[in-house]
Amino acid sequence: MRPRLTELGKDLYHCADCSYCVDAVWEEAGLAHVCATLQSHSPLASYSGRGYIAAARAWHEGAPLDTSTLADRVFTCSTCGHCETVCPIGLRPTQVGLALRAELWAEEAVPAATRALADSVLRDGNPWGVPREARNNWLSAATAPASRGDLLYLPGCAAATGHPAEARAAATLMRAAGHAVHALKGDGCCGAPLHELGRPEDASRLIAALARRAEGAMPIVISGLECAASWARHDTSSEPVQFLDWLLQYLDEGALTLMVREGEGRDVVLHHSCQSRNAAEVNEALRRLCDHLGFRIHEAAGSPRHVVCCGAAGGMPAIAPTSAQRMAEARREGLPDLPLLSADIRCVAHHRQSAPAARVFGPAEFILAHCTVGA
Repeated sequence: MRPRLTELGKDLYHCADCSYCVDAVWEEAGLAHVCATLQSHSPLASYSGRGYIAAARAWHEGAPLDTSTLADRVFTCSTCGHCETVCPIGLRPTQVGLALRAELWAEEAVPAATRALADSVLRDGNPWGVPREARNNWLSAATAPASRGDLLYLPGCAAATGHPAEARAAATLMRAAGHAVHALKGDGCCGAPLHELGRPEDASRLIAALARRAEGAMPIVISGLECAASWARHDTSSEPVQFLDWLLQYLDEGALTLMVREGEGRDVVLHHSCQSRNAAEVNEALRRLCDHLGFRIHEAAGSPRHVVCCGAAGGMPAIAPTSAQRMAEARREGLPDLPLLSADIRCVAHHRQSAPAARVFGPAEFILAHCTVGA
C-alpha cells in the first residue's frame, strides 16, 4: 500500500486524458504554454501532470515501475500548479506529483541532487547553500531612533540568502518609517522548499519551530510568497504581514513618502509568479505600488492566471540547473528592455543568479533604486 497515493483516488481514476495539462493553448484566456518542464526541459508527456497521474495509478495498482526513471520525471517539476489551474475537471496533478515524491523518499529512490538539496535546507536553514550563521548578514545596525516601535522581519530564504539586497532594502524602508527592525538569531527556513520536495512532515516541523520562536508582542513582516503559504498551512496565533501590504498601508497613510528621482525612467514590466497565480491581491498590490510611484505598467503577453514558472520553484535550480535557467530565459524572452518588478523574491533571486545583468527587482530594492525616501 502507498498511503499517500490512496488518499488521491479521485485524481488517479478520473483523468480524462484530455491533455490540457500537456499542450493546451487558449488564446482568448491568454494561455500559450502550460508547463515549464515541457517547454524548457523535455516535451515528453511523462513529465506532465497527466504523466504523473498515469504513473501514480500504475504504481498504486502494483505495476512494476523503474523508480529511477519515475524519480527523474517527478523531481524535474517546479510544482507550480499550473496543470491544476488548466484542468477542466478540477483534478490535482501537482498534488499527485508531491505524493509521488513522498513515496519515492519512503522507497529511498531519490536522485542525489534532490537529497543534497533537502540536506542543505535541514543543515543550513536555506536552499541556497549559505551557512546558517550568515543568514542575517542583511541586517545592519540601526542609525536612527525608532518612533513607531519594533518589527520582527523574517525575509524568507530568498530575500535573506538568495538575494539579500531585497532584505536590506526592506529593512531600510521600515526604518525610514520609524521602526526598529529585528531578526531572529539563527532565523531558519519556514519549510516551503521541503514541502515542495515531498517532505511535508519535515516542512511542518520547520514552520512550527519558526512560529514558536517568532511569537510575541512584536508584529511580524515577511517577504516570501512561499513563506506566506507555509504560515497559512500552519495553525498559529501569529499573523505575519507581507512586506508589500505593509508598504502600501504606510504609503496610503502618508507615513512614508517616496519621490522618483529626476532622470529615472517611468516604465516597468510586471513579473507575475506562479505563487501569485491564484492570489489576485498580490498582482493588484504591485499595480497599486506602480500607480503610487507614477510608473507606466507593461505586462507580458497572456494572463497572470496562466503564467509559466520561471524555474525558481520546486527545487529546480538545484535539481536541474540548466533547465531552470532556460525557464528563466523563456519568461524574459520578448519583453521590452525595461526593469522587471516582482512580488516573488524567489523569482527575483533566480533571475538575478541565472542572468546577473537582468534588471529584475523586488518591491523594496526597486524603490531604493528609483526613489528617495522620507517619513
